[in-house]
Amino acid sequence: MYKSQMSEVLTDFALTLVADVPDTRILDHLVERIVEILPITSAGVTLIGPTSDPHYVAASDESALRFEKLQTELGEGPCLVAYRSGSPVLVPDLHLDERFPRFAAAAEVAGLHAVFAFPLFHHSGRFGALDLYRSSPGPLPEQAVEAAGTLANVAAVYLINAQARDDAANHAEYVNRMVNHDELTGLPNMRLLSERIEHANQRVQRSHAPAAMLFIDLDRFKQVNDTHGHDMGDRLLQAIAVRLPRLVRPSDTVARIHGDEFVILCEDLHDRADLDLIVQRIRLSFERPFRLGDVQVSITASIGVAFVEGGGQVTQALVTLADKAMYAERRRLPGSRTDLA
Repeated sequence: MYKSQMSEVLTDFALTLVADVPDTRILDHLVERIVEILPITSAGVTLIGPTSDPHYVAASDESALRFEKLQTELGEGPCLVAYRSGSPVLVPDLHLDERFPRFAAAAEVAGLHAVFAFPLFHHSGRFGALDLYRSSPGPLPEQAVEAAGTLANVAAVYLINAQARDDAANHAEYVNRMVNHDELTGLPNMRLLSERIEHANQRVQRSHAPAAMLFIDLDRFKQVNDTHGHDMGDRLLQAIAVRLPRLVRPSDTVARIHGDEFVILCEDLHDRADLDLIVQRIRLSFERPFRLGDVQVSITASIGVAFVEGGGQVTQALVTLADKAMYAERRRLPGSRTDLA
C-alpha cells in the first residue's frame, strides 16, 4: 500500500531538492507529504545536539509546531527519548502511557492522542527525531512504521547534506573575506580595491560621471607606536577604519592598502565641489581625537586627491596619482611636513 506512495514522495522530494527552494521550505514540504501518505494528523522534525537545546526545524502545520515546541519547553516527550535511545518510540495512546506525564497532559488538552517518534542518524550518532502526531488513539500499521523509518532516514540525509552545503558556503565566504579584506581593520584590501576600480571604470564609461581617488596617510603615526605601543597603534587604525566609512557615501569604497595608508574610491560624483565636501568632512574628522579605552589619541592626516572628469579612465594609476598629490600637499604646508610619515 505504501510502496507506490513512498516512491511518489521520494521522487517529488528529489525534484524539490534541485529546484530554487529555501532549505527550510524543502523540509516543510517533506513532512507535509508524509502526512498525506501515512495515517497521521501532522508531522514535525526537531534537531537535538549533545550540547544544544532541542529546536524544531520543520512542521506540517501549526499543531505539529505546537507539539514540537511543547516537548522542547518541557524537556520531555517521545522525541527526546527517540533521540537518546536511538530507537523508535511508539505511543499509540498518550492517555495510557505513563512515560511522559507532563507532555501527555498538555498535549491531550490540545487534541493529541498518539505520537510516533523516529530518531535521525548521521555517521557519528544521532541529531534529532521525526515526530508523527495523530488526533485519535491507535497503533500505526507495521508497514506505516517501516515507511516512517525510511522517511526519517531521508530527512536525516537531507539535513546532513544541507549542513554540509552551509558549511562549505560559510567556509567560502570566510576565505573570500580573508582574501579581499584587511585582517586588522576589516576594510577592503588592495585586491578588492582593484576589482572596485575596474567596475568603477566600466560605470564611468557608461554614465560619464566624475570619479576620484583619495589617498590618506597619517601624520607621525610612528610616534603613536613609540609612545603608546604597537597595540595602541593597531587600535587607532581600527578606530579610523570605523570613522572613515561614516564620512563618505555608501557607494564609496574605503580601503586600507598598507600600514597607515588608506584610500577612498569615490564614484558617481556630480562635480568637483561634491568631492571637496567629502574631503572637508574627512579633514574635520581628524580634528577630533580618538578615544581608545582610557587613552585619547590625537592625530592628523595628509590627503591627496586624483580627480577624473566624466568619461575619463579610472585605473590603478589613480592610486599613484593620489599618493603623489598627498606628498605635494605636505610640501606645500608651512614648515614642510615631509617628516610626518
